[in-house]
Amino acid sequence: METVSSPYFDFAQAVAMRRMALNLSDQPAYLLAPEITLLLDNITDLRRRMLFDFLWNTGARINEALAVTPKDIVLDAVKPFVVLRTLKQRNHTAGRRGRPGKDTPVKRTLPLLDPSFARRLRDHLATFTRYVTKPVWEISDDTARNWLKEALGNAQRNGMHFSIESITPHTFRHSFAMHLLYNRVHPKILQSFMGHRDYKSTEIYTRVFALDVAGQLGVRFDMTPEQAFKLLSPNR
Repeated sequence: METVSSPYFDFAQAVAMRRMALNLSDQPAYLLAPEITLLLDNITDLRRRMLFDFLWNTGARINEALAVTPKDIVLDAVKPFVVLRTLKQRNHTAGRRGRPGKDTPVKRTLPLLDPSFARRLRDHLATFTRYVTKPVWEISDDTARNWLKEALGNAQRNGMHFSIESITPHTFRHSFAMHLLYNRVHPKILQSFMGHRDYKSTEIYTRVFALDVAGQLGVRFDMTPEQAFKLLSPNR
């Protein structure tokens, strides 16, 4: 099989790293960019496809993506961005001055890094949205999961097989995180993009790269008896 190299990272090396990483009990399963590309290609409905394209390009949780309105998306700026909101529980005490309660939506601003995605999103909003304050996707998370299930079925019928057993909307979030690290985005920046309050939540992704670094060091433990004898000989 011909090896296709990416301008961003070594795909064969990335596959090897993932194979090792999946043996770690708490390592989240993720897809690589070529797999995401082909999965999206198996979604013919444009509204459905844009939802998962959005998850892939933002790392948003599914509840965050489904809460996004056109008003939250800024595409006319020099650097396009989206504002994500989540009700994920925080460790703040409700009512303390200057601190939100646990049910207060927490916002984060996420730059849209890929210009081609920003263009696709612009076209999508122009075609499918009428009200700037209503969600772009007025569906439930169960509906989103059913959309993904159908896409995976289409991919399987077209001869595509994935190396991870379970693929859910959250898989796109894990895949986004790993893709940024493969492209040398600093872990602290990743923490901000992911909306992780605690850096320990980000470390589950960076641990994979410890496996890669160990391999790059080229550590060897063996030598020939002749080499050993020469090193230990008093007359060397």
